[in-house]
Amino acid sequence: MSNRILKQSICTSDTVDELSWFEEVVFYRLIVNCDDYGRMDARLRILKSALFPLKERLTVKELERALYRLADAGCVKLYKVGGKPYLYLPTWEVHQTIRAQKSRYPAPESGTEIKVDMNESENKRNQMIADECRCSRNPIQSNTIQSEYESESNFMPGAETPDSNPFIKLPLNNKIEFAVSEKMILEWAELYQAVDIKQELRKMKGWLDSNPSKKKTKSGIKRFITNWLSRAQDSGGSRKEISDQTSFGHDLDEYKSLVNNFGD
Repeated sequence: MSNRILKQSICTSDTVDELSWFEEVVFYRLIVNCDDYGRMDARLRILKSALFPLKERLTVKELERALYRLADAGCVKLYKVGGKPYLYLPTWEVHQTIRAQKSRYPAPESGTEIKVDMNESENKRNQMIADECRCSRNPIQSNTIQSEYESESNFMPGAETPDSNPFIKLPLNNKIEFAVSEKMILEWAELYQAVDIKQELRKMKGWLDSNPSKKKTKSGIKRFITNWLSRAQDSGGSRKEISDQTSFGHDLDEYKSLVNNFGD
């Protein structure tokens, strides 16, 4: 197998930055294991054996989740030929040199794309049947990719119940929007107390609208928001000073604290 190329630009890639550490490791191991055309057998147990031959504690479930996340982020494309799942890396020809005259696997054009459905629940996943019952199943069973655990609710952990009247909607890369509820804003306000959360959300929407190629995925949008708020906090915050101040220059709560503790 030929050596593979990893370019320095991968360190500043917005897409790669949205991945977890494990998802990123899976991506790199796919790069060094795919054939000369960037293709590979996508059966989960085959993948686990090829990518992590020494990681006995790693489960097929963990690898499956990472693979679907990579597909959702656009790092990997899944397809099916003759009822068998395959994958390929869509930017392969941009970064790698193709030396072989023929791929070991069928071309994506000769099969059917497997579309990833991320609307599955992490809770229901954990309640499905044990590994022994899953061994005989085909891990990818239809054009809409199905989990080996056959769950049908929201995949994204911590997902919010849809708000009928969200404060703002942030555009995602799949032409849908992420609704930001008042509950989310209150939670972020507790974490980033120096930041005007609503104003920063407006800035995020403007930035995403102005940079359509950098819109985030459904599973990466929350990380984008918290990274933005964290940077705003570290740079000094954006929240307006409290107008009700004492002559000492302290805000009202601090002044009350000074009075209550006077004489201690």
